[in-house]
Amino acid sequence: MRLAKLKKKALICIITFFLVSTCYAAEGMPQFNVKSFNTQLFWLVISFATLYIITTYVILPRIRENIRLRKNKISNNLERAETIKVEIEKMINQFDFKIEEAKNQAQKIIKESLLRADKEYNNQIKTIKKQIVNKHLEAEKRIDVYKKNVEKDLSKSAISLSATILSKLNYKTSSPKEIEEILIKLSMDENV
Repeated sequence: MRLAKLKKKALICIITFFLVSTCYAAEGMPQFNVKSFNTQLFWLVISFATLYIITTYVILPRIRENIRLRKNKISNNLERAETIKVEIEKMINQFDFKIEEAKNQAQKIIKESLLRADKEYNNQIKTIKKQIVNKHLEAEKRIDVYKKNVEKDLSKSAISLSATILSKLNYKTSSPKEIEEILIKLSMDENV
């Protein structure tokens, strides 16, 4: 196998040598042929000039325009992002301020409500105390009136009861007026 590979390589080298030698043997390389230098230089200048003009005035302006548009778009996007960032920060600050203000207002309202509730509570307690004192005074007045009425009724009842008892015992002076007069005299004698 190695021998077959070596034979193939040798054959390829020999064929290549003969082909190259026939090319050199003719007139040499066409690029180095002196007769065609002028035409070669002419077409070289034309092709490079055309390529330079096309590149300079067609391709590069489009590339520059695309680069400029991209730079503008990027800078516009960056500016827009910066303004949006600033607006968001302002909004955050405003929201924080409003939240703080709402908290302060809520605390103020709570304090005012507590103070108002405390005042109302104290006022209710004062009115209830006044009502209790008034009721107590009214009750004392009623009790005094009731006491006086009971004392009057008691003395009248005692006199009428005494008169009834004396009449049952067949005592002469058994009218209620006479007994009342006797009691008045006795009470005056005791007071003196």
